Amino acid sequence: MRLSMTVKTALAAAIIGLAAPLLWAEEEERWYQVELLIFENPDYGTESPEQWPTYPSLSSRTPVITIDEPGTAGEPDDVEVVSPDIDAANRPTPFEPLSPEEQQLMAERTELERTRGFRILYHQAWMQPVPGRNEVIPIRIRGGDQYGQQSELQGYVNLYVERYLHLVTDLQLVRYAQTDNPFRLIDEGESAGPDALEPFPGLSLGEQSPRMQTAGVTQVDNRYYVATESVRLQQRRRMRSTELHYLDNPEFGLLVLITPIEFQDNG
Repeated sequence: MRLSMTVKTALAAAIIGLAAPLLWAEEEERWYQVELLIFENPDYGTESPEQWPTYPSLSSRTPVITIDEPGTAGEPDDVEVVSPDIDAANRPTPFEPLSPEEQQLMAERTELERTRGFRILYHQAWMQPVPGRNEVIPIRIRGGDQYGQQSELQGYVNLYVERYLHLVTDLQLVRYAQTDNPFRLIDEGESAGPDALEPFPGLSLGEQSPRMQTAGVTQVDNRYYVATESVRLQQRRRMRSTELHYLDNPEFGLLVLITPIEFQDNG
């Protein structure tokens, strides 16, 4: 069957129309203001059906982008921190923390702080261009209390465009216990019974533990902090700009707002 020119033209127009959003996204990086508000949920005293790992399965990624925050520990030496180059005079500095006056989720934060049981773990806003999926670099997130070189909240978020905006989260809320010597669990390698590990499950007890100064064990002076549990929020969600999105698990959740930025280019 031969198609008429009218039908061929209509089909071509339809194909171009369907491909246009994707082609536009690949050729022209759009800028957005991104705001994340991460909080711990109240402990309602009910047993969760979800099973969390005893020992945190945190893996280091490189390179990463960091949102500079005062008082947070730096990245390990083997992690490359990159700062994207923006070749435009009228563009803001990407991934730079915005002031509280520029944040848009202050009302939601205030409501959470007023509600018993909720605890703010992380709240930050920044501006950035959003790349395609193959060009995205993870954004390093740290928040909550500090335990030696480790933060209570750790992980990464990826924001990219693949026809639509997508947010990928890999965040962990880590519980720590404090001890003056984690190796006191071993008494010359003989008297440590099967119950000796119970206070710090998952702790590697080799002579030169590769987990020292990692998310598992971190040291400050003569105090050691041993990770005993982790709760993971690992999701991939399609985003709509200007809409408030909510992701959670029974232990903690996050609000994310992504707002497009329009620039007046000189022409």
